Amino acid sequence: MSGPVKLALVGCGGISQAHVRGYADLYERGCREFEVTACCDVNAASAEVRATEIAAFQDSVPQVYADVERLVEAGVAEAADLCLPHCFHHSVAIPLLEAGVHVLLEKPVGITVQASRRIIEAAQSSGCVLATAENVRRYLPARACAWAINEWGLIGDVRLVDVQMIMDRPFDYTKAAAKWRGIKCLTGGGMIMDSGAHFADMVQVLFGEVDEVFCTMDTYDDRLIEGAPVVGDARADVEDTWHAVIRFVSGTHVAWTYSRSLYGPEVRLGNYYGSAGTMHDQGFVFHPFQGGGQAVLADGTQVSRQQIEQAYLDSLDEAERERLFPYGSTDGFAIEVWDFCRAVATGAQPEMDGKAGLRAKALCEACYESAAAGRPVKYADVLRGTINAYQKPIDAFWGI
Repeated sequence: MSGPVKLALVGCGGISQAHVRGYADLYERGCREFEVTACCDVNAASAEVRATEIAAFQDSVPQVYADVERLVEAGVAEAADLCLPHCFHHSVAIPLLEAGVHVLLEKPVGITVQASRRIIEAAQSSGCVLATAENVRRYLPARACAWAINEWGLIGDVRLVDVQMIMDRPFDYTKAAAKWRGIKCLTGGGMIMDSGAHFADMVQVLFGEVDEVFCTMDTYDDRLIEGAPVVGDARADVEDTWHAVIRFVSGTHVAWTYSRSLYGPEVRLGNYYGSAGTMHDQGFVFHPFQGGGQAVLADGTQVSRQQIEQAYLDSLDEAERERLFPYGSTDGFAIEVWDFCRAVATGAQPEMDGKAGLRAKALCEACYESAAAGRPVKYADVLRGTINAYQKPIDAFWGI
């Protein structure tokens, strides 16, 4: 393929802002491997806003479309960056792939495991690239901490992980960005599926294959949401509180607790306990190590975030550093876009393809399926789709 990849931004709401900042970061660093040629959203005004923002740094104005069919008919893009509510991932990604358009799809891949598989099958049939837009694993601090745990062996064998966020912070369901996040059939679930998708990916980067999941959950906040997309007025029905224990084949156990509906002092912690020390997550703990980590070793020695990151960078040769941090960027959104465009242009495998996105997705779903069944479930059964009671009503609603 010659020339820059012609890229369309499809979905111009909240998360698309971060994608546009990623585009800008690459452009400012001299990257010209892609050009954003179109912005598409059912709200044309939102698409116009993003087109104007993009034109400010790439010196050409993306065309604006209000529906994907017209975008495809115009032939102005060979690849698409999809930033849509979860429930529209399959209904937009599949037609694009069938039309021969490569797709970068925001996490989680599909609203259910079945929807995700349909998207993956469409990519395989068309021969198009399908990549998962997962930014957290790509930040320098996250890559460095994963390396320190898995390759450096800084804290020895990880025995137990304890991640907690407990607070009294109800969602503001008067805001458009929150309305669809309170309805199961629109989002696939609550925060386990939202920020939890980042967590589910990173713990598998850190600890490998999942064996079994046991989860309990509750919905204490079931307020009426007025004017939710697609369904209109409906009561919130996603979990706002959960406790999950995730057992990995390696023997590591992860305890994952959340509530936004419990009173008292806020609790936010992320501790990774190993045989030789403990790594403390210094950022938003549902995005493991995006904000860096600090280790305290068994003898009391402290290893700072800066020391961990420098040791990691020193371990990389020039080619690896350029592949992992193209043009010197350490912005996760910029890196995922560059990686996708590289795959489209060269035929290389994206760092996180659709199947990798499905593996993260299946861990989220294993939490739901365990809670629905009232017992532990095997991750492999959820990944295969043989355990799907929680997801069945969602699949039925969308005709998947």
